[in-house]
Amino acid sequence: MTTPSTKHCLALLIALSLSACGGGGGGGPGFTPLPPPAAGPAAAGPAPAAPPPSAPDPAIATTTEGKVAGNAAADVVSFLGIPYAQPPVGALRWAPPQAPVAHADTLKATAFGSACAQAPGAEPSSSEDCLYLNVWKPAGAKPGDRLPVVFYIHGGAFTLGSGAMGPSPLAKQGVVVVSFNYRLGALGYLANKALRAANKDGSLGNFAVMDQLAALGWVQRNIAAFGGDAGSVTLWGTSAGATQSFSLLQSPKAKGLFHRAVMQSGGGAEYSNPSMENALAVGDTAVANWGCGNAADLVACLRALPVSALLAQGGLKWRPTVDAQVLTQVPSRAFLTGNFNQVPVMIGGVYDEGTLFVDTKLDAAVYPFYLRGLAPAGFDTRAIEAAYPISNYAVPAQGVARAIGDAMYACGNSARRDALSAWVPVYGWELTDPQLSFPANAASFYYGTAHGMDSFYLTGTTDTLGTYPYFDQAGTTPDADTTSQRKALAAQMLTYLLNFAKNGDPNGDGRNIATRWPRFMGAADRALIDFTYPAIKTSSNAFEHTHRCDTLWGPDVFPAQY
Repeated sequence: MTTPSTKHCLALLIALSLSACGGGGGGGPGFTPLPPPAAGPAAAGPAPAAPPPSAPDPAIATTTEGKVAGNAAADVVSFLGIPYAQPPVGALRWAPPQAPVAHADTLKATAFGSACAQAPGAEPSSSEDCLYLNVWKPAGAKPGDRLPVVFYIHGGAFTLGSGAMGPSPLAKQGVVVVSFNYRLGALGYLANKALRAANKDGSLGNFAVMDQLAALGWVQRNIAAFGGDAGSVTLWGTSAGATQSFSLLQSPKAKGLFHRAVMQSGGGAEYSNPSMENALAVGDTAVANWGCGNAADLVACLRALPVSALLAQGGLKWRPTVDAQVLTQVPSRAFLTGNFNQVPVMIGGVYDEGTLFVDTKLDAAVYPFYLRGLAPAGFDTRAIEAAYPISNYAVPAQGVARAIGDAMYACGNSARRDALSAWVPVYGWELTDPQLSFPANAASFYYGTAHGMDSFYLTGTTDTLGTYPYFDQAGTTPDADTTSQRKALAAQMLTYLLNFAKNGDPNGDGRNIATRWPRFMGAADRALIDFTYPAIKTSSNAFEHTHRCDTLWGPDVFPAQY
């Protein structure tokens, strides 16, 4: 199976960093003591009339742990680096997240907390002390307003990224936005029997998912203080964040913590959630490589390892484990039987999902081997090679990218839509920028409408497309008509997302949309909205034909591996 390189993941993370309000990277938050009351003069006569009460400071919020002070800008107030759990260090490394400590002083929440420990390059800094979240609210929001909440789970191949990637521009549109850090790589997903016994909660290897549950729990307890509605939380995950959103959709422990879900470019197939046996095999390999396999006190050995040693462990696949506690069933199977948290969902992605994950200089001699790697062991792969003949593409990498995008993303999303639509409202989408996906006379590799590019449209930030590392038109100035059409498309996509966050239907009451988004109804009517320009379109079953989900990558042929 082809997996994203670190280089590609780093560039994608940079591209998807949408936070704009207040503060950059740095360490954990600081505390600002409240000033003592000033001593008044001795009484000399009747007390003057009390002044009228001052309006509450919109940059101060009172949480269950104490007051926090953020940054107020013209349109948005940001609160950055709020602890939602105790630092997972020392005895709390590889332990379930523990409730944050209360503070008597006001917490200065004006800079992002450190990203969770990861390879250098994606974030300004990272450390194990990383369980922080961020809140952006409209400037006029106040406690009791009950605004919709968007809870964002960042991507990064389960090993990179941070909550600094949160879609903060949405806060200008009347919603409260929350993003957060969760443990990554081995620190987030290591499955080990000794750790399971020491933690005494029955969980296995799902520390990152438990972080996500803890952050959702914090939202339930505290978001009203920021003007949000704890009863109207929309989960939004991108890439690995979308895969984990599928996991949360299945987890019984997430029941009632969110009310809608958006999965962007996740896939979420069976291979995304290993069994306990497979997860333990990966974990045992890592433990042996770290030199703790034969330690008298294995847990003590693991918790004493330097972070650098943990990050140096490469070549292993870290994913949420089906542990019968946090996850009780493989999500893709659970969706078939209705064994999940039943909420409305939006599931989609982009036309060229696979282009970020290939070696653009791939040689023709190895072309068939890359295609065969997309099928599980034991499958006859001749049909794959026949579906993507090398002669169809200007360069071999383009064909491999098309196959990866179809198998690992497009058809994974299609299968999830099929299963979920029997139980809940499902809305599917695909974004295609025609100038990027269908370049005239393509003679070399192109990225097209690449993985994650729809984030710019869903947040109404297409003006910054030039910052995307894989934007084929970078360094050029699109004509005015193209720029206008992209902005118009982004405005509509943003409207659909906001409608969904408010009531679970991207159409809202129908008055602020030009094209009605059809509900996906299953195999008989796989309705989809095609986000493109000059005009948005709708289709039925065309997506499955285009991406070969109905003939090649379906669940009964080659199950998608992502």
